[in-house]
This record gives sequence, structure tokens and C-alpha cells, in this order.
Amino acid sequence: MRLLQLFRHPKDLRDLAPDEVWALQASPQTVLIDVRTLREYRSGHIPGAVFLPMGHEAEIMRRWKPSTPIVLVCKTGHRSQAVAAVLIQKGYRSVSHLKGGMDAYKRAGYPVSHEDGE
Repeated sequence: MRLLQLFRHPKDLRDLAPDEVWALQASPQTVLIDVRTLREYRSGHIPGAVFLPMGHEAEIMRRWKPSTPIVLVCKTGHRSQAVAAVLIQKGYRSVSHLKGGMDAYKRAGYPVSHEDGE
């Protein structure tokens, strides 16, 4: 995949607002994946988010089927968009991301966790 394509919004990627992600984080059918660095993740993440940093897309594909609803999260929405592009290219059909990332989520006042993830 070309580098510039990573920064384009994939056609099939759904943007979610912080309130939509907060509502989905409790859903057992939806997998919330934080693709930031470990340091960023430990600084505060959405409760229940799985830590799998950008570059570990193969691990996502090993663990979850292409039909699994996946919500990706990063700091501002750029890395999650890039990871989504890879997953969509590999046939994942239900991929969303937190538009504006954790910055938008924190500005909206939603709680964060400092517990270690998977």
C-alpha cells in the first residue's frame, strides 16, 4: 500500500463520534482496538479497549473474523484510519474508527482507564 493512501479516508470506513464509541464500548459483539503506542495507551484509554498498536494488523486478522464489528482508536484519528485501510483491503466489512481520536473523546468528557490491556 502506498504511503499517501494511508492518509486517505477509506470509502467503507465509518466515522464515529465519541458518544457513539462510548455506547459501543459496552457491546460484547464489538471489538474496540487502541492502535496507539503503549505509552499513549497507558496514559488513558477507553475502558475495555484492546491494545494492539499500529503495525500489528496481522494480529487483528488472526484474532477476529472479517465479519466482526471493529472500532479503531488512536490519538487524532489518522493512525486508526490507516489501520482501517489495511483491514478493509483484506476484506473486513464492519470497520469504524473514532473520528478525532482520543483527543476528541477526552474533550467530550468520557472516562478513561489506566488499567493494562491485553
